[in-house]
Amino acid sequence: MAPLDQMTEVLHAEVARFPRAKLAVVKGPDKGVEVLLEGQTVVVGSDESCQLRLSDPSVSRRHVELSGGPGGYRLRDLRSTNGVFIEGVQVLDARLSDKTRFTVGRNELRFEPERSEVQWPLSVHERFGEVLGKSLVMRRVFALLERASATESPIVLEGEAGTGKEVLARAIHERSPRREGPFVVVDLGASNEALMESDLFGHDVSSARPVARPGAIEEAEGGTLYLDEVTELPNALQARLLRALETKEFKRPGQGGVAKVDVRVVASTQKDLDVEVKAGRFREDLSFRLSVFRVRVPPLRERPDDIPQLVRHFEAKARAGTALSDETVEMLTRHDWPGNVRELRSVLERLAAFPDLGAGAIARALGKSLDTGEENSGAKLRNEMSQQLLSLPYHEAKDRVLESFEKTYLLEHLKAANGVVTRAAQRAGLPRQSVHRMLRRLGINTSDE
Repeated sequence: MAPLDQMTEVLHAEVARFPRAKLAVVKGPDKGVEVLLEGQTVVVGSDESCQLRLSDPSVSRRHVELSGGPGGYRLRDLRSTNGVFIEGVQVLDARLSDKTRFTVGRNELRFEPERSEVQWPLSVHERFGEVLGKSLVMRRVFALLERASATESPIVLEGEAGTGKEVLARAIHERSPRREGPFVVVDLGASNEALMESDLFGHDVSSARPVARPGAIEEAEGGTLYLDEVTELPNALQARLLRALETKEFKRPGQGGVAKVDVRVVASTQKDLDVEVKAGRFREDLSFRLSVFRVRVPPLRERPDDIPQLVRHFEAKARAGTALSDETVEMLTRHDWPGNVRELRSVLERLAAFPDLGAGAIARALGKSLDTGEENSGAKLRNEMSQQLLSLPYHEAKDRVLESFEKTYLLEHLKAANGVVTRAAQRAGLPRQSVHRMLRRLGINTSDE
């Protein structure tokens, strides 16, 4: 028999290594504020959701972003009003590997890398359920979820709209010990308090509801309960949900008696849970109960390496006749995608339905300028778009041009208003509700939606 050390194969999990760094305000109104960078993405700005929050009124709500990567960090201006400056030179995008000082509003910040490193375990897979990604940040998410899924502990998924949180939640359920049970979704972001209570705990017979119905907590028995936008729960329902999860039972409405609770909870939110707790909008004890595992799902702009893979995947699903050119895929990769994967999928589905629109139409739909310094290429694309529009029936061509105009127009006003829809609506002379409807129809996500 072979020796034990010859029979055993030692498996080494792949890891990504990031240098630790400190980001501190060394001059200005917010001197002394600092944050430790350990490979995560940190946003600097005046909004309370920022990891490094500044009180300086000359700082935009989301001013600049630092994201970790092997060998250093990337600094990116988030379309701020007053810009980011390194040694007096305005920068939009820069790599930081050595000690660097930069100016944000009236504050001077110091980026200082440390000698120590942080290690992230990476999944060997490039997908988790229906979510794809070969970038380091997504393979880190997959590694965390692969471990968390095998347990029955609650999970909180944090991330912007359109990043795929519900798809990940379903994949967690399908990989869990409760996969044979139901997967029940409750959208808490589109309800008032009475509807939320009814959706969660059920309702008794009344004049408005002639038939009694059990709530989602009962319907998910033996399976997974997915609470979408959990931070929208009013305080009274937060307390009731916590008690139900702690005692594993709750009182049904009316004379329904007591119901047992046997569910695994996966929750999601677009907001930072720590910020919501600190502001008193979300109960700290419920936060502890739900976030046994807590995973941030990165926006698409933080993982541009995944865009070509996603493009080809959505092309195949839409059964597009002709694959997009490498030039067009590169154009898509450079876009910020405020609506994230959902917006990318919508653009590709429209293109699959109207394949004759071409790269020029994609550029217009994304609000991109076709004149990038390469005059011949720009002229060629403009001529291509004109010819393709002329080949369409009048109403289809008109709708396409109108959609492109609306998207470009609203994006410019949002940029000037730092992403605040109310201000953008005032600039455009439109009712705020109308602008919200247009943004949803066009697949544009904003910070206050």
